Amino acid sequence: MDHKRKRGRPRTVERKQTAMLAMENYWREGLHALSINEICRRTNLSKPSLYREFGGEDGLLAAALECYGEVVIAPRAANLAGDRSFEESVESIIEFLTSPRDTPPGCLLVKMRGAPECLGPLARARVDMMVRGLQEAYEALFVRAQSRGEARGDVSPGLAGRYIDTQVTTALRQIASGEEPDEVRAQAKLAFDALLPSRTAIG
Repeated sequence: MDHKRKRGRPRTVERKQTAMLAMENYWREGLHALSINEICRRTNLSKPSLYREFGGEDGLLAAALECYGEVVIAPRAANLAGDRSFEESVESIIEFLTSPRDTPPGCLLVKMRGAPECLGPLARARVDMMVRGLQEAYEALFVRAQSRGEARGDVSPGLAGRYIDTQVTTALRQIASGEEPDEVRAQAKLAFDALLPSRTAIG
């Protein structure tokens, strides 16, 4: 029997599991609160193992954000493509933003957007890609609403997509900072009303 050791390094890291654990920790505590050493401790990894698997903290952040996109962002974006009216879709967005959930407060993507100094090129590229994807989903929602006469016709879809993204980001930051959900909900509703034709007539 050949007892020689097989060539190649053993796989010491379960990539998906580690990225999910990192996602949960970054989401709960923010990027500034966690050093790479602390992430290694919580994921039970040595620093060399983490660097071999992810290339460093930048790669780990990008992988964590990729997991967040799959778990949180993708289902919400798919929900925007439903056949509900624009007002119903907006209500659904606001409800999602302000209702209590068994997840950390706020949004990991928003936290990463707000801390560019903590990101390397891989994580920044992932953030940019996800933001573009969300804005395109909001834009498509608005185009559909315009075709039905449910949204203002004097606002370009591109502007509307960026505007909705701004309102969503603002609400998520407010919730993460501990503001009252009812107040955040009222402010978000007022902001979204600006896109409804029946409430924006100029006398």
